[in-house]
Amino acid sequence: MTSMTTMHSPDGTVSDASATPAKLNGRVDALDGNRLHGWIWDEARPEERLTVRLMRNGLKVQEAVADQGRIDLRRNGIGDGRHAFAMELDDRTAAAREALAIVGISPSTGAELELRLPPPAELAAEAAIAVPLARFFDRVEALIALQRRSQLTQKELLDKVGELGVQLAQHRQREAEVRQSEEVEGNGAIASRLGEIDVFQMRFDQTLRAFDDRLVAIRKEAKAPLRQVTVVLGFLSGLSAVISFVTLTVMLMGR
Repeated sequence: MTSMTTMHSPDGTVSDASATPAKLNGRVDALDGNRLHGWIWDEARPEERLTVRLMRNGLKVQEAVADQGRIDLRRNGIGDGRHAFAMELDDRTAAAREALAIVGISPSTGAELELRLPPPAELAAEAAIAVPLARFFDRVEALIALQRRSQLTQKELLDKVGELGVQLAQHRQREAEVRQSEEVEGNGAIASRLGEIDVFQMRFDQTLRAFDDRLVAIRKEAKAPLRQVTVVLGFLSGLSAVISFVTLTVMLMGR
């Protein structure tokens, strides 16, 4: 159960909250032995951490800041869940339960909210209900956290698969470029080899032509001695015929 909000300035006068009025809400959960704990926050300023002051017979005993985190507060929409407080009381203060008053104070507006300390019977009844509910919600919280982790894992896996797909596409593109480059280089080597063959063929043709010219020259050079030999042989043959004719004539005349 919560108390009504009152607005006071630090000097005790009522403050002007027309601009952004404070909306304090909170409670004392229990006084377990010497430990007093609960929560308080300003719904109009959820990022603010309020001060909790413990009074005994109107006198301040101690203060604490409501800035501790609790899962159940966050689960129930109490800001970011970091609005819980706890105090360790001495034995004398804890024993003066009926003389205690707990006040939450907004440091920015000075607004105050007195938090009621529930009697032990009320706290016991609430605990009988709250403990099973807390266990149930803890399990629900664990399942939600597990589901979130599963979703994050799935997202990471999908991102990894996407990265692998991109890397595979890049790898295939590089392979295609390498193959194309090898084909271009192969074509260039073939063209260079064909050029070398053409040059060799031209040189070979030139060599053949030079060889043919040399053969013609050799033939011409060979024909001249043959003609000379033929003339000599003809001359010798004619001379032999004349000699034979003269010899025959002399023989006939001698008879």
